[in-house]
Amino acid sequence: MSETWKQWEGRVVDGKFPLQTYLGGSDHSAVFLTVIQGGKGAAEKAAIKLIPRSAGAENQLTRWRAVGELMHPNLLAIYESGRCKLDGTKLLYAIEEYAEENLSQILPDRALTADETRGMLSPILAALQFAHDHGMVHGRIQPSNIFAVGDAVKLSSDSLKSDGDQPSNAKLTGDYDPPEAGSGRLSAASDVWYLGMTLIEVLTQRPPVWNRSGGNAPAIPASVPEPFHEIARQCLRTEPDQRCTVADVGLLIEGKKPQLRSTVSEGGKQAAVMSLAGVAPSGSRTISKTWSALVAVAAVAAVAFALIPRPKPSGSASAPNQPASSGENSQPAPVNSASSSSSNPSMAAPDASAVPANTANEKGVVRRVIPDLSAGGRRSIHGKIVVRVKVIVDAAGNVEKAKPESRRVSPYFKRVAVDAARDWKFAPGPSGDPSREWKLEFGFTRAKTEASAEPVQR
Repeated sequence: MSETWKQWEGRVVDGKFPLQTYLGGSDHSAVFLTVIQGGKGAAEKAAIKLIPRSAGAENQLTRWRAVGELMHPNLLAIYESGRCKLDGTKLLYAIEEYAEENLSQILPDRALTADETRGMLSPILAALQFAHDHGMVHGRIQPSNIFAVGDAVKLSSDSLKSDGDQPSNAKLTGDYDPPEAGSGRLSAASDVWYLGMTLIEVLTQRPPVWNRSGGNAPAIPASVPEPFHEIARQCLRTEPDQRCTVADVGLLIEGKKPQLRSTVSEGGKQAAVMSLAGVAPSGSRTISKTWSALVAVAAVAAVAFALIPRPKPSGSASAPNQPASSGENSQPAPVNSASSSSSNPSMAAPDASAVPANTANEKGVVRRVIPDLSAGGRRSIHGKIVVRVKVIVDAAGNVEKAKPESRRVSPYFKRVAVDAARDWKFAPGPSGDPSREWKLEFGFTRAKTEASAEPVQR
């Protein structure tokens, strides 16, 4: 297959995704530059990954579609996936967020400094914890799968799979793979092993020397500074249940000792309560045009995502002891088309000038809530996403039930729309009318969020 991949430059997949520049691959997969329809109809760069279609590959398509529903600012987004055929070869494809550069391209020139490593590590920890909390593992953490995208450090997502899945290359263990890769199943502990191997490579320009058949843990070079030396030691234990967790790494990088954390068991899996504090690097040398400014803000961005608040009612006062967001507009905005926009899309605010203040549908609505999108969710939008939600309102004006009516919309956007709809407030109903129906419509673009309300006539 490796000889065939490059010959497909210029072809079109599924009638809409041109294979432009061949970016690289192996006998089992290939990645090309392609373009997708972006906001306002503009074409945007994306990456398309192709793998041969087989019985095992069909399971991969299911996983890609599941991953496409996850949104996190430190995971590469998967926009679309499907089946195709080129020259009689049956293939699966995934359309992914385009990354300008990966960390493996930097290491041949020099290792990262300790401060740069902190800046790289914090967002990767946030992405891993998010994946683990959703019952998924990565299984391929290494420098080539750590990317620079704009002002963010991101981890690849196309290899994510359910916790406990058998590795696809179980019989082809490599230098990075944990001891259990040859016969066991992937787990969160496996990701911790890969993290430890990656940590040593980014600080020394090479992975640690390890004799897999010897039964001993990899040797950690003395040149690896603290706290990374201790983190690597805790990550690279040969027994999976003796390794530290992602949460432990977050504590160790702060200079704290791992503490007992409450865990929640669900289906045999445990989700640890995580404490991640980003440490912005200082005085770091230039890595490249892309990475030089990136590591300085990566850790802060990871923490900011974890602190994204629940939606607030627009035009209403902040909760007691909770300061109002600087992005909130203190003036009530019209109900029919309430917009939100700001320099930070994920904390967008209502736009009171979107439509005239007095509209026919405004009467009867006491409080509206505009959904807050994560930065990753906002960046994943191409064009406009519309979610319609039907709500049942009780006699007091509270929402009793909220149900999405839009089809073929990502569960993420349905969820944030329904969560916001549940917090809407309406005027009390007339006597003898215990419940009413309203239809709410939320429109999401990269620039803003719009909302409108319309009563259902009986």
